Amino acid sequence: MKNIKGQLVFILAMACFTGAAQARKGEVLHEDVFVAKGQTSGGVYTDKSITVEGLMTGDAVSIGGASVTVKGEVTGDVVSMGGAVAISGLVKGDVVSLGGPVIVSGRVARDVSSIGGKVELSGSGQVDGDISALGGTVIKSEKALHKGETHNFDVRALRSTLPRVLSLLHYADGAAHDAKPWLLGGLIGAGLAVLFSILSTGIILLLMAPVFFPKNVEIAAVAIFGDIWRAAGTGILMLIGFIPGLLMMVVSLLGIPLVPFALLLYAAAGVLGLSAFSVVLQQRFFEKIKKQGPAGLVGKVAAGYAIMAGLLFFGQLLPFIGGILFLIGLMLMVSGSIIGLGAGWLTRMGSCVYAPLSPGQPQPVPLPPPAPVQ
Repeated sequence: MKNIKGQLVFILAMACFTGAAQARKGEVLHEDVFVAKGQTSGGVYTDKSITVEGLMTGDAVSIGGASVTVKGEVTGDVVSMGGAVAISGLVKGDVVSLGGPVIVSGRVARDVSSIGGKVELSGSGQVDGDISALGGTVIKSEKALHKGETHNFDVRALRSTLPRVLSLLHYADGAAHDAKPWLLGGLIGAGLAVLFSILSTGIILLLMAPVFFPKNVEIAAVAIFGDIWRAAGTGILMLIGFIPGLLMMVVSLLGIPLVPFALLLYAAAGVLGLSAFSVVLQQRFFEKIKKQGPAGLVGKVAAGYAIMAGLLFFGQLLPFIGGILFLIGLMLMVSGSIIGLGAGWLTRMGSCVYAPLSPGQPQPVPLPPPAPVQ
């Protein structure tokens, strides 16, 4: 939770910073910019190409889809929308590209971020900060030097790139208004790419349960079929008691070593239970449409998860009913996790069969233990 809050604060702070900075920037140029060797120029914002062979004391921003080439030195950031970025000199700030490749054969003192384009460190290129590629690839030569971390197709790539992409909306004035739809399309595509990445990771994690513990998943699914409301109530009680239980273990010296085990147990129960709920969901779905569903357990889990993930993903694409579909998918995912968590508890992680009692059925009387043999 702290990590998520930190990301939100980072994005809001950077967005406010870039918004305030725009009040001090000049108008966007509509011509190619060339800074010859031995010359010095201030920051430039243009919808044409930028070539720096001398010194630029400021940011180099191109929003017209043209190339940005740095053979000299740029003391600020290099930002490009749709065009290729080639750094054979020195950039003391960040390098950000939306839709175009970034090739570094010189040095970038801070971060390199790209959405939809590759990042290549060729020759003896050097990047001191992190490299974030969302929807692209990162290529490094043997002589290249990278001191930071590499984030491929990661939410952190969006975190580091989004504020600067948002800042391009402030640059798009005058004749550059046509760039706004491309920017918005890039942001939407980046968000969908992140969502697809998360859902893809989820199916890989979820399929581990039926592959390695098929019998446990089947027993938990039978429990959901038999008494879904008992499973839901048990799951809610488990969620309510989760935080107090952890606090009790933390305040007790003997319980502190059990905290990682408790977290792992809850996570395993959630994965197992959601796999079992996926089996139930896909069976109900195919019964309603009167079609034959998958035969194997892995296929059933994948089909059930695909229903929930499909509602979440396509809910972001469709313009009118997309919000309703997304809400339904979210409710299925959350309720399925709670019900599955309860089913995991009722079946002791799928190790014993849970047989719900029908209304009016008497409680079974336990048999006395056998007499010891004389």
